[in-house]
Amino acid sequence: MIVNADVVVLGAGVSGLTCAIRLAEAGFRVTVHSADPPARITSYAAGAIWGCYLVAHDRGVDWSLRSLEIFRDLAREPAVTGVRMTSGVVASRGDLKADHPGPGAEDVQPVTSTATLPPGFTNGWWYRVPLIDMVVYLAYLTARLDDCGVRVQVGGRVTPEQLPRLGTTVVNCTGVDAGDVVPGDPVRPIRGDLLVVGNPGIDTFFVEHDDDRDGLTTYVLPHGDRVMLGGSRTDGDWSRQPDPERAEQILQRCVEAEPLLAGARVLDHRVGLRPARKRLRVEADGRHPHVIHNYGHGGAGVTLSWGCADEVLALTGAAARTTRRC
Repeated sequence: MIVNADVVVLGAGVSGLTCAIRLAEAGFRVTVHSADPPARITSYAAGAIWGCYLVAHDRGVDWSLRSLEIFRDLAREPAVTGVRMTSGVVASRGDLKADHPGPGAEDVQPVTSTATLPPGFTNGWWYRVPLIDMVVYLAYLTARLDDCGVRVQVGGRVTPEQLPRLGTTVVNCTGVDAGDVVPGDPVRPIRGDLLVVGNPGIDTFFVEHDDDRDGLTTYVLPHGDRVMLGGSRTDGDWSRQPDPERAEQILQRCVEAEPLLAGARVLDHRVGLRPARKRLRVEADGRHPHVIHNYGHGGAGVTLSWGCADEVLALTGAAARTTRRC
């Protein structure tokens, strides 16, 4: 199944769309194929605060910092891009120490008084990073692709046999579904639940740094007139079905962290499957060097998106000089 394009990008989540933009704006003829509509893609359900989460790669920090440069620029037009530079706090309970926000975070300061934290929290850091409203941001990416003459085609699922035959160069951004086209790959889902409520006047974010014991965590992420509340972290759970009991647990934890949320009405319950892998895969396929893999981003797909897309662009240039073998 060969198409009239230099590159076929498989997957229309944030990784696929960002790669397609980089490639198209570099002059490649690009086609994007997705098996799922936008509302079924994990990126749609992402809380999307910049920061490496559930991902491992020795170049992860470099790629995240490259993305940070882009997000800072996009934050100049938040109504168009959905990206806002936002201040907030990461905090922990008891003797557990909250991680330093790391390189790239702005205005980093330790919390000096627990009176500024929710009950039960004992330490933390104030800092400033991009928050990304994924509904707006995905629309922005799609429009940017439209400007390049690239459309997203939603169709059937691709088999392992079809993958290397999709085009002259193929970029595999299938996320948690990568095992369907790369049989035996260890990518697995870590389910995440996110609630959307009206914003009662919150303009700073709150993120809990916890010990990962109970499958739940707490975060409050303001996006204009909406607030995203999370969340869950269930390893190996493939279900995308909203769970009312889980939603109630998330809402209760977020109200405890931010009392302004008391009485908030849930407008939407989104479920995404983070594509977890022991190591993020961004590389050319060993058997088919014209196939470039970009998946396994864990909870950091947005954070790593532009850095990984730059890497894919470089790999595509190398792949274009190889002999295609199927």
